Amino acid sequence: MPERIKRLDQQRHELKALRYLLECHPAGLQDPATLPGRADFQVEDSRLMFDALVGAATQAEAAHAIEALVLEETDVDSFLRLGGQFYHDYPRLVKERGRAFREGTAELVDPTGD
Repeated sequence: MPERIKRLDQQRHELKALRYLLECHPAGLQDPATLPGRADFQVEDSRLMFDALVGAATQAEAAHAIEALVLEETDVDSFLRLGGQFYHDYPRLVKERGRAFREGTAELVDPTGD
């Protein structure tokens, strides 16, 4: 039976990973061992934010690109106000969970039924 991961928990992990990557941009995008790929993100808002991060040359450009996004589930202003220096483990976690989702050993569940 696959591990059941609540959508809200996954979204929180993804946002922490993205916040760390933004905090360490562009150096944080250089380590393929821990860097998640777009397919590792399960929430569409996170995928869009990831695209903005990897498409930017500097931290300021990345923040501006994220700020310009129109997102359904994410409060961008709050995201950009947070620090990410303590979230160093989350990119690896998102990458590992992405693999688990693709392998079918994890599944995303929405306990609200939406």
